[in-house]
Amino acid sequence: MGGRRKYNLNKDFFFLMTPAFTLLFIFIIYPILNTFYLGFFKWDGFTPPEFVGLQNYAKMLDYSLFWTSIKNNLFIFMIFLPLVTLLGLGFAILLHNKEVVGRNVLRGIVMLGMVMPLTVVGIVWMLLLDPRSGIINRVLELLGGSPRAWIQDPSTAIYFVIIGSLWAWGGFSTTVFLAGLEGIDKEILEASLIDGANPWQKFRYVILPLLKPALIVVVTMSSIYILKVFDLIFVLSAESPPLYLSVLAYLVYYEAFFRYRWGFAAAVATFLTISVFVFSIGMLKRMIEERRGY
Repeated sequence: MGGRRKYNLNKDFFFLMTPAFTLLFIFIIYPILNTFYLGFFKWDGFTPPEFVGLQNYAKMLDYSLFWTSIKNNLFIFMIFLPLVTLLGLGFAILLHNKEVVGRNVLRGIVMLGMVMPLTVVGIVWMLLLDPRSGIINRVLELLGGSPRAWIQDPSTAIYFVIIGSLWAWGGFSTTVFLAGLEGIDKEILEASLIDGANPWQKFRYVILPLLKPALIVVVTMSSIYILKVFDLIFVLSAESPPLYLSVLAYLVYYEAFFRYRWGFAAAVATFLTISVFVFSIGMLKRMIEERRGY
């Protein structure tokens, strides 16, 4: 009973999985391999590609916009990740409490950003932040302030990308933590109360350790999401490329469709893919270790 199960992969298995493997190759594996291959060429999308070896990767190191994109990625990551984790945990605890009035309505509000496409989320924020007719500027005027072009201002634009991302992704972290809370054995919580634990001690020494697998899932998926964020920046900057807001994913789009440097864009995309892949493998290994521990 304790031994591992043995599975026989016969021809029926491969026959049934052929459509899935075909789609996986066409839409995921082949584009990744082709992008990696294109990164060694100089190509504008029209003339024949010219092999340049590692020149595209060398150019990245001397390209100021590349380092600006990395800086923005890291800045968004460092603020977004703790906030989305803490907010998700806080909302999950609130919604898990059956004594909270209207918690089903609150669940719908929290999950609203998650069920909406990111382009729609971007459009909503674009309308809210419109310098002429946006609600935020209207409220600011009523309070005696002056309207501002929030997205066009480099000092404030990046913070609204973070806020929009929190609204779009907060429902996911809340859902994962809520599932973790509902999976905790009630007998464990009752035992902690019998032992004299106060609410903070019950949370710190009982609930939080049991939520560690959920915490790792939230951190992993949220990190992958924010490292490749693109939709919000693209929609919020529909009028012109906001290079002060550039992140690596947006830099790929900018280099390919504005400067027609497809080879260089492919090199940046390869760098981003490898970075996310290495981070994901590390977090996935941690998830597997935690699951074995439980």
